[in-house]
Amino acid sequence: MKACFNGCSFTEGLGFAEVDRNRHIYDRLICNHFQWKRTNIAVEGSSNTTIFHRSAEAIISNNYDIIFTQWSALNRQWFFPGPDCKYSNIDGKHPEFAYRYIHLDKKFDKKFKETLRIFNHDFHKIIELVSYVKILDSLAKAHNVITVNINGLVSWQEDLTTPLDHQNLDACLSTYTKKILDFENRNDDEIIHFFRILQQKFKEMRLDSWVNLFDSMQKMCIDTGPQGHHPGPESHRLIAEKTIEFLEKHL
Repeated sequence: MKACFNGCSFTEGLGFAEVDRNRHIYDRLICNHFQWKRTNIAVEGSSNTTIFHRSAEAIISNNYDIIFTQWSALNRQWFFPGPDCKYSNIDGKHPEFAYRYIHLDKKFDKKFKETLRIFNHDFHKIIELVSYVKILDSLAKAHNVITVNINGLVSWQEDLTTPLDHQNLDACLSTYTKKILDFENRNDDEIIHFFRILQQKFKEMRLDSWVNLFDSMQKMCIDTGPQGHHPGPESHRLIAEKTIEFLEKHL
């Protein structure tokens, strides 16, 4: 089997030296277990849009038998001010950004990134992600490729799969879902309407293609790597074990 792993820094193994990645990062652990050939195309800081594009290209390349797509935070996005420059709305240390006539000092860069995240609302990003997963699934079937989805940083909650109690909305919706529905500022009919849109879209997706649909790698993290803010060896071992269990059950 030839396996391809795609995602953001979690799958790339950011923070680990290459020799340590070979011993600790989950894609290596999975492929060592099954004795598969492995390719890792994950890129640090990737948005789900760029992850989708890479997985689609990997599928249609016909170079792989199985493709693992690790999805990242919903509101990540890349911008390209020029052919040789890219800019991300990922929250970081807010360094100054300069490209030709564009200059963002640290203070403005922070405010600009916060504004971009506000404009990149999770409600529509969930709908977009479900569409990405469905398209990859269709492409994979056409090319006789197996697709597996891994939740790296997606925040959606289990209430998307449970019936909505119209008489007790406050109790049956998670804090996250209430936040993206603007629960405190909408009436019950509006909340029910928008939640139904999310649930109906979610039902279009093949849920059994996910290793950890609601338990993201971020949520499962039990230690940190050398840089202190990415999953460490034990966390990678945990997701590898969970993925191996999933594969042995479904393949």
